[in-house]
Order: sequence, then C-alpha cells, then structure tokens
Amino acid sequence: MNKNISTFPRSNHLPLPLTPGDCDLRDFSFMPLDVLRLRDSDISAIVSGDEFRAAVLLWCASWHQIPAASIPDDDVVLAQLAGYGRVVREWTKLRAGALHGWIKCADGRLYHPIVAEKANEAWQAKRAQRWKTECARIKKHNQRHGEDLPFPALEEFLADVPRDTVPPSRPCPQGPALQETGRETGTGKSLPTQAQGDAVPPPPVARIGELCRRLRQLGIAAAPGLFAKPGWAEVLQRLDDEFIVAVVAQKLRAHPGEHFSAAYFLPVLSELIRNSGKPANPSFGGTHAERQRVLDQLTGRADGARTVDGQARLVG
Repeated sequence: MNKNISTFPRSNHLPLPLTPGDCDLRDFSFMPLDVLRLRDSDISAIVSGDEFRAAVLLWCASWHQIPAASIPDDDVVLAQLAGYGRVVREWTKLRAGALHGWIKCADGRLYHPIVAEKANEAWQAKRAQRWKTECARIKKHNQRHGEDLPFPALEEFLADVPRDTVPPSRPCPQGPALQETGRETGTGKSLPTQAQGDAVPPPPVARIGELCRRLRQLGIAAAPGLFAKPGWAEVLQRLDDEFIVAVVAQKLRAHPGEHFSAAYFLPVLSELIRNSGKPANPSFGGTHAERQRVLDQLTGRADGARTVDGQARLVG
C-alpha cells in the first residue's frame, strides 16, 4: 500500500505518487532496463535524437531522486538533469519530447510509470534485505546474551500503514522462528501480549510520522506500521520522543558503523521501562559506567528524581 494515499487531496484531480515518499535508491547504482519495452515503445519512434538522449538522462536522474522514479516539475532543475546546465532555453525546445510518458502527480512531481515499476520492485527488495539483516542481528544478540527476543515478521517489518488503520482484530503474523509472547520481568509481571497491548490507546498518527522522520534522520529504518507491533503502544505511552531518540542516538554511538531498524529498539526500550530502578543492563551498549551514567541521565535518577526536566522524560 502506498503511504502517500492519505497525504494528498484528491480534489486536484492528479494521480497519487507512483512510489512511496521514502523510496530511496541512491545506493543502487544499477537501474533495470526493459529492452523489449523500450525497443517497441513510442518514444523510440517519435522523438528526435536529442530528445531521446535527454529522456534517458532523466530516467537515470529519477532513479536517484527521492522518491525514486520522480523528478521536480521545474525547468531550471530539469535542464540540469537533462544535460543542458543553465541553458534553460535550449531545454525548453525539447521538453515535450524528453518528458514523453511522464505524468504529474498529487505531490507536484513528475513520475515515469515504467521507472516507478522498477523502483518499487527494487525498494521492496531493499527493505526485505533490511528485514533479513535485522533477523540476523536479533539472532546474534540472543546467542550472545542468552535471551529469547522475538523476530519481526516480514509483513510487520515492512508495514507502511499507520496503526489506527489496522483493524484491532487483525492477527499478528508469525515471525520466522518465534511468536510474540509475554516475558517474565522477575517481579511477577510480564511484558504486554497482543491483548494487553491493544488495551493501551494507540499514539496519534502525526506523532508516529514525526518519530519515524526523526529516526530516519539518524539512519534508522522506521515505518509507521512497525509501531503497531505488540509492546510499542506501552513504550510510546511511557516514553516521549526525546527520550526514545536519545536512547537510539546513544546506541548508535556505542556501535559506530552498524545499522539498526526501529524494531531492534522495542526490547531495549521495554527493558529500560522495566529496569528504571535497577542497574543498567549489559545489552544497552557501552561500558557499565557509561551505561549507568546515560541511563541515570535519561531517567533522571542522577538527581534523585524519576523524571527529567524538559522534554525528555520517563513517565510513570
């Protein structure tokens, strides 16, 4: 499902964007070329050589735009992308032929349907690879620390639908090896199961979108649908965004060069909630002294309080 569906009004009569808003293929140097479709297409028969050259350059440029398969509807920028630099007048002479097949969408950008088709395939493959990497990371973590953290299911990890659009009765898909279950905390209580998690009101969609944006700025693979996973509702109710972002940033500093998804931090944040009055857990990263110092700063225990002044705070 395209995440842009709820973003743009239909009153402008323009089609919805053909690729997700966060479709980023800038690390894909290869763009597939369907030679049969290109050979038999109208553009190969009706446009001039210069127009065809500019068209191919625009296809290539769109592959590394965000969203992929799109280009801005701006002649100054298009002249640059098509190889005409600042000579916008020359670009406008062949604009119609070079933009053959492109359509303007509701976000104001131009999309090429065939390039978008290939971009969506590449984007799904890229996200699936992230899921495999995340599962491998969780497996390694479990082996190293003797824990039994659950694996996210593929559909869950790649979800791009906000939580409150998912029917409450929808079953949680199974992970490749483990089911999500309650886990003992040592106090006679357990982490929320699916039923318990549903009792916690879901956070506003706007908050989820903003949190995803901030996590992606840190290099974290985060999609709104991931926060529908059991356990996230309690985390988002107990912790504010500043706290969550601070924990993520500390983890990244403790493991430079590594890549994490948002799913990785659910057990980390849940553990911080459970152990808010206990010594730092070794899985948090860094030396024991560093873990304890950061944890004290985040929870406010350094000042003998349960909350931190300002926006970053542990609630409850």
